[in-house]
Amino acid sequence: MRKTIVVIGLGRFGLGLVKNLALRDVEIIAIDKDKNNVAKVGDIINNAVVCDSTKAEVLEEVGVTDADNAIIAFGQDSQENIATTILTVVALKKVGVKKITCRIDDSVYEELLIKIGADNVIYPFDIASQSLALKVSSSSVMDYYNISEGYKVFDILIRESTEPINLMKLNAPTNFGVNIILVHRGTSTFMPNRESIIKPGDHIFVFGEEKGVYKLEAFLENSKEDK
Repeated sequence: MRKTIVVIGLGRFGLGLVKNLALRDVEIIAIDKDKNNVAKVGDIINNAVVCDSTKAEVLEEVGVTDADNAIIAFGQDSQENIATTILTVVALKKVGVKKITCRIDDSVYEELLIKIGADNVIYPFDIASQSLALKVSSSSVMDYYNISEGYKVFDILIRESTEPINLMKLNAPTNFGVNIILVHRGTSTFMPNRESIIKPGDHIFVFGEEKGVYKLEAFLENSKEDK
């Protein structure tokens, strides 16, 4: 059964979220009180609604009651937006939405939002700054995905200057404390085994702590297979 995701607040962050969700197999309900913002997603999804998200009865009318997750995407750049975020959390809880995720720009609001019913909070500015720091400090790490506190999955591009290397010889778990869990090569993606060879142009997906991933990256960029 397809999940239903509600995105409330269709500014730059909310619009980007809708665009990315539209690439996945989910039902999307997009909500904003500004008709111009709603019009921006009209060509992307079918269910975009102009309404007041702070009113439970209105949320029921637009069909959010059975949603699997509602994401409140307003920024907190004004007292009005802060109040709207808080009242929207309360309204979503009232209509029985299974999970509520709130964007916050200032940690001072995190405890309050959790207490009134938010299940998760996200910090887009922190995520963006972490991603930028990662990309400018590394020539090989293309992206990363948070898994749990301290652990991530990193997408590493194997440079053309790197010699092919056998995973058994590399022994990443022992030597670097990380695991290579997927390899993307050309148009195919596969789970590697001990006999797999990592080649230039591959994208490898590495699970572990950041310090171990950077040690692996440095090794790969300087490694040479024995001839």
